[in-house]
Amino acid sequence: MNRNGVLGLLGAMALLSTVLVACDQNPRAGVSAPAAGEGGESANPQAPAGYVADIAVHTPDELRLLFDRVEETLERPRSSSEPPLISLVLHGPEVEFFAFRNYDKYRDIVDRAAKLAALGAVDISICRTQMKSRGIAPDQVPAFLRQVPYGPGEVERLIGKGYVYM
Repeated sequence: MNRNGVLGLLGAMALLSTVLVACDQNPRAGVSAPAAGEGGESANPQAPAGYVADIAVHTPDELRLLFDRVEETLERPRSSSEPPLISLVLHGPEVEFFAFRNYDKYRDIVDRAAKLAALGAVDISICRTQMKSRGIAPDQVPAFLRQVPYGPGEVERLIGKGYVYM
């Protein structure tokens, strides 16, 4: 990764850190994501519906760093009535990390993502367009990943529902 890539990642991590701390420390500040099936309306119409991170990382270490920050922020498992801290949309080379054929190589990443999803810390979407371009069939990734037709379109959809882009 070049210097600009590292600086960009560090800046994104700082922003994510700020957002996750704000979400965790003041859940009544209007920072919430809709529960599944709730259409995305916030109780406070001026508050964001949640946060969406547009993830297109290039190395396993970048994704590990992101998961480290989410784990540091999560104080306890979240109930089904609580929104996740953040919605992650995977639509770059990192989709390879989640293909069953690569599980042995990226086991720690997949297992951490599954744990964070099970704890209610994250909602993770994966781009079927990117999967298809890499020869990954829909039944060749873990079930905890929410498959979406097109990652950038999912980011736009969430922004349209009131999520704040990071």
